[in-house]
Amino acid sequence: MKQNKVIRQRLYTSYTSTLISVALVLFVLSLVGILLTSERALSNHVKEKVGFTLFLKPDVGESDMFELRKKIDAMEMVKSTEYVSAEEASRRLAETLGQNYIDLADGNPIPPSLEVHFYADYATPENFIKIEQQYKNHELVDSIHYDKSHVQNLNLNIEKLSLFLLVLSGLLLLISIVLIHNTIRLTVYTKRFLIKTMQLVGATNHYIRSPFLLRGAFQGFLSGLIAVLITSGILYVLKMGSYEIIKYLDLELLGIVFLSVILIGMFLTFVATFFALNKFLKLNQEELYI
Repeated sequence: MKQNKVIRQRLYTSYTSTLISVALVLFVLSLVGILLTSERALSNHVKEKVGFTLFLKPDVGESDMFELRKKIDAMEMVKSTEYVSAEEASRRLAETLGQNYIDLADGNPIPPSLEVHFYADYATPENFIKIEQQYKNHELVDSIHYDKSHVQNLNLNIEKLSLFLLVLSGLLLLISIVLIHNTIRLTVYTKRFLIKTMQLVGATNHYIRSPFLLRGAFQGFLSGLIAVLITSGILYVLKMGSYEIIKYLDLELLGIVFLSVILIGMFLTFVATFFALNKFLKLNQEELYI
């Protein structure tokens, strides 16, 4: 009786440790999945924050300014425009550099302007150059300003980030496969004598595999569910803390990530159990003690 209790405790401990180990691996995968699905929304937000400024000539009338703004707004690539009066520009500059700078400049050193922002898909160096060429000689425009190096580096850095996340996700998936396979193999190893006993009494390989494979898939399901719950808890804490990154999460994509994590967990544990079982089904009695 006492021996049976010890065996049950060991089996329970083995099952729990396997469950937790797989869940932690899937938790890391879920975080990478969220980063991958949120990366585009975050990069789009950053791109759309980068714009350029059309400084207008001091004598431009209000009607002419609105006509120019209307024309720019109608462009397919333009997401928004904002008119900044000379007074508003002076106030912003005073907040940045201090009122003393404005006083030393003897009045208002900045002319009125239009701040233009592209949609993310159009925020490329080529489109910035295109609109600069189009409006630099316009009769209402005094000058055009944007940070050329920043625009170029922004797009390059976003491409590098996307590539890095793809490589990282592939690497973590590979590591996950290895870790889950080793974990399941150790679990099956502890039951190698049971497997051999079933073979000796005439059980077929299919009959032996079935409960192990079903249990493995169920373990993957539970592990995936635990990973999803942990991830959801972390996201909830971030939301309560009003962290900026939460608003870039797409709930539909988040649901797909969570479902994928559970399915990946079931698939990997099922496959790992299958291959581990095949190995022990082929062992002879002497090899069980190695």
